[in-house]
Amino acid sequence: MGRIVRAPGDFLAGVIFVAVGVAALVIGRGYRLGTLLSMGPGYFPRIIGILFTAFGLVVAIMALRVDGEKLDAWRVRPIVLITAAIVAFGFCLERYGLVVASMVLLVVACFADRGRKVPEAIGVAALLTLIAWVVFVKGLEMPLLVWPEFGGTN
Repeated sequence: MGRIVRAPGDFLAGVIFVAVGVAALVIGRGYRLGTLLSMGPGYFPRIIGILFTAFGLVVAIMALRVDGEKLDAWRVRPIVLITAAIVAFGFCLERYGLVVASMVLLVVACFADRGRKVPEAIGVAALLTLIAWVVFVKGLEMPLLVWPEFGGTN
């Protein structure tokens, strides 16, 4: 008799998808659904929640039936640094602008990989920050604070 979960990595991914889907359904339950032609604010979260939950269930069930790779040991450093980078971005965006928030996010996230050098992290962060500015500020014309000292949107 073999193990019950034959693909632990896939099973964990399925469980995470189900958790995110259920969270979307719970969070969006208070919003008006609307109709297909006149979608309310709850329409998108509900559809995404249903899709994520269904997909997660399929992946988790398949993990019980199909052999897959074992889970490697979890590395704490990437989890902590990526989480810290996202929290720092959320904290910095409205206070210091897109450029500072993006640079902080990307530099901190770069160090989730042990082999990253400081100049390389800053270069990658600068390039991706420029791309974010072009896409969100210039392309989509989102009213984002770009630099803290100017307080404007350009």
